[in-house]
Amino acid sequence: MEELTFSEIISYAKIAEDNAKKFYLDAARIANLSHVKEFLKSLADEEQGHSDRLDALQKNLNKKGVVPKVHEAIHTFGYTDYIKPVDHLDQDATYKDVLEVGMAKEKEAIQSYEKFSLYVDDTEAKKLFNLLAQEEKKHLKRFEEEYDDLQDQKY
Repeated sequence: MEELTFSEIISYAKIAEDNAKKFYLDAARIANLSHVKEFLKSLADEEQGHSDRLDALQKNLNKKGVVPKVHEAIHTFGYTDYIKPVDHLDQDATYKDVLEVGMAKEKEAIQSYEKFSLYVDDTEAKKLFNLLAQEEKKHLKRFEEEYDDLQDQKY
């Protein structure tokens, strides 16, 4: 496995956020219920906010001339743990399908950011990755609450 740079970590994180935003917007376009559309659009907006924070971190570090070092003890990713085929929802997807796919994506994002925070020595970067992991946990909780409510409606 090859060693990663901080720039590669930021690039991966931005790609993940962009993919999450696209997924939520695509799902919102096919959702039939207005509250589901709004829920998914709000998640897309939050993912854009994450991407914006990553951009700001990169710009701030570039301005300072700081290049965070990746810890030597943890210098590879194990991409197979994170890169999976994108799940596509079609017009026949149920709200339950959307929630299940969303939960899986949020769990993946949490794991990624938690690992990213271990990989860098820069306090600002570590703080941002931990913050983004917490925000992804909030997203996951929202999905789980919606899922739980949906399950209660069936019984």
